[in-house]
Amino acid sequence: MSSGPTLKQLATIIGISPTAVSMALNGRPGVSDELRKRVRAIAEEQGYRPNFAARALRVERSNMLGLISRNLSNPGYLRLIDGFSGAAEEQGYQVLVGTSDLDRSRETNMIRAMTNRQLDGLAIAPIDGEAVLATWQGESERPLVLVNSARSARSSGAMSIRGNASQAVRLAVDHLLELGHRRIGLLTNPGLSSASERVALFRRMVRAAGLPSRVISGSTADETVERVVRALTRDDRPTAIITDSDLLAHYVYDAAIETGLRIPHDLSVVGHDDLPTSHLLGPPLTTIALDRCEIGRQAATMLIGALNGEEIDRPHRELPVELEVRKSTAPPAG
Repeated sequence: MSSGPTLKQLATIIGISPTAVSMALNGRPGVSDELRKRVRAIAEEQGYRPNFAARALRVERSNMLGLISRNLSNPGYLRLIDGFSGAAEEQGYQVLVGTSDLDRSRETNMIRAMTNRQLDGLAIAPIDGEAVLATWQGESERPLVLVNSARSARSSGAMSIRGNASQAVRLAVDHLLELGHRRIGLLTNPGLSSASERVALFRRMVRAAGLPSRVISGSTADETVERVVRALTRDDRPTAIITDSDLLAHYVYDAAIETGLRIPHDLSVVGHDDLPTSHLLGPPLTTIALDRCEIGRQAATMLIGALNGEEIDRPHRELPVELEVRKSTAPPAG
C-alpha cells in the first residue's frame, strides 16, 4: 500500500520547487494564497503525508505544541482547545494537552513533562504567570504564550493573550449599578493571579461608586456553594453577584435554590464566558461573552509565527468582550 509521494515527488507533480511546496503546506510567507490552495488540494489528492520525524531531525523540531489549561471541568477551556488544536493542525503541528487542575505542583510537573517531550512551544493558562514563566525559561528556550493570565505576568520573554479583564469588570459592574444594585458581590477562584487582578478592579469600581466591596471565593464546588449560601443568608446579603466564570455562576444558582432566593427577583447574577449552555439555565444567564476559541487559535498562530522567525504583531493581546444581557439580572426587589 503506497504511503503517498515524498515532498520532492509532490513538487515534481505540481511543477514547482520543494521549497515552495514546503512554504505552501506549512503556512509560511513567500507563496500566493492561490498557489497555497492549489498545493494543498493536490497534496490531499495525491495522499501526501508529511514526514514529521525527518523534519524534526532537519530543523530540530518535534512539530508538537503543548497546551495546559487550569481546569478541564470548566467547559470554556474545551473551546480554547478546539481553537488551538485546529489552528495548529492546519500548520502541520500536533497538540499535547494537559491540565493543572488548579494545583501548582501539578502545573510545574506538567511543564517539565512537556519539556521532556521536546515540544516546539507551549501555551498555558497559568495559576501564576510569573512562576510559570520562570519554570519554562529554566527548562526550555522555545516560545511561550500565557493565556488568560494577569497583566503583571507580561514579559519580553513570553507572549500573552486574554480577554480584556478591565472591560469585563466594568461592563458587569456598570450594568448592575444602572439596575439600581447597591450590594454587589464578586465570586472568584482563590489563588489565581488573574483573579487577584479582577478583584482589585472590582474593588476600585465599587468604592468609586461609594459602595462596600464584597468578595467571595472557594476552591471546590461544595466549598464555593457553601460560602455563597453563607453570604446570601446574612442580613446585608448581596442583591447581585458577579462571577469569574459561567461555571461559578452555576454554583450561585445552586446556592440560590438552597436559600430559597429567586433569580433575578431576589438575586441578580452575571457570569463570564458565555458558554453554549448558559442561555439554557433557568433563567438564562446574563454573562460576559468572550471568544475562547479565537483566543486558542491566536495563541497557536503566535507560537508558530515565533518558531518561523516572524516578528509577532502585538505579542501581548487583549481581545474585546461584550455583555450578553439575558434574564438573570433585574432591578433589586423592594
